[in-house]
Amino acid sequence: MSEENPYYYEIGREFYLIRTPEKDLHRNIYVKRFIGQNNKVNMLFDPGTKLDTELLASALEKLIGGIQNVDIVFLSHQDPDVASNINVVLANAPHAVIAASTDTLRLIKMLGIPERNLYAIESSSSEYLIINKTGHKIQFLPAYFCHFRGAMMMYDYESKVLFSGDFLAGVNSRKGEGIHADDTSFNGIAFFHEIYMPSKKALQQTVDRITSLTPTPDVIAPQHGDVIAGRFVEDFLARISMLEVGLEIIKERKPMKDIVIVALNRLLDYLLQEESELHSKLLNKLSNPEEFTTVFQISNNSVIDIKVGPNNAVIHMWNSLEQLIPADKLNMIRIKYAEILDNYGLSLPADAFSKAPPHNLLTNP
Repeated sequence: MSEENPYYYEIGREFYLIRTPEKDLHRNIYVKRFIGQNNKVNMLFDPGTKLDTELLASALEKLIGGIQNVDIVFLSHQDPDVASNINVVLANAPHAVIAASTDTLRLIKMLGIPERNLYAIESSSSEYLIINKTGHKIQFLPAYFCHFRGAMMMYDYESKVLFSGDFLAGVNSRKGEGIHADDTSFNGIAFFHEIYMPSKKALQQTVDRITSLTPTPDVIAPQHGDVIAGRFVEDFLARISMLEVGLEIIKERKPMKDIVIVALNRLLDYLLQEESELHSKLLNKLSNPEEFTTVFQISNNSVIDIKVGPNNAVIHMWNSLEQLIPADKLNMIRIKYAEILDNYGLSLPADAFSKAPPHNLLTNP
């Protein structure tokens, strides 16, 4: 991390993360500096939104001497959270090439970008590409339907960093400072994928493409959430390939889903009767999330549907409620929620109770 700018970090050789400061769902913008053969080429990944323009310009000033020195922009897909700053970049760097899949470019063209600035990744007949001025090797990999038909990733052989776009992206489930994933980061990844990814098959095929890379990535850099490095690269790839998402959740989990919805509504009934002010605050929070999508569909003060798997729905309800409970009532409501879940054969993981006081009864010898 730079002392001058607390939002950019080096995650691999000449590979930098520019992280937005949101609490629940960071946007991760990346910069790679290719330096060699007495030349320099600067590549920008998913340049973010209008909300990020000032942060982006400041970081680029320090990293590459200014936004005008961007040479290549890689878009993993075309969503506004990744592509809204394209015209800002081109206004300052009109020579820059926009590299993306054909499906992405078809939509990006609608922003009025000149054809001369566009490079369709599928137009290359080679498995990998060479940065002409510096001699560096890169490889583009499709991440079909994760979560867009034309989603793409990029592997930088020099740093062994894979930019994965929304694949392995996640909401912020890890506590504390820093940018690197730990065991708890996968909770946020699973949560994100259950909502946005269409099927386990799409995830498995993307994992297969990543694991076929030689050498395998040391770092996976997603567009949201934590940077994945070390043992977590292999671990998270294995776990994501087994995750049921999208269609699997809709099709195969209806009985458990219905049980969870009943249990969550029993909690809401309890709060309405015993803690009416807390009940109102919780419903408002669930219906109007600050930075992420709604997980629950609410009607007439009741949960009528959930967008994630049953376990994540139970956890998300507690995480939302916990932020609102006064300290003197936390233990009482936590016990009541556990009791309601137990009545329906459900439970909340012990580590979900993040505000539980630490005990000092046991220690290592």
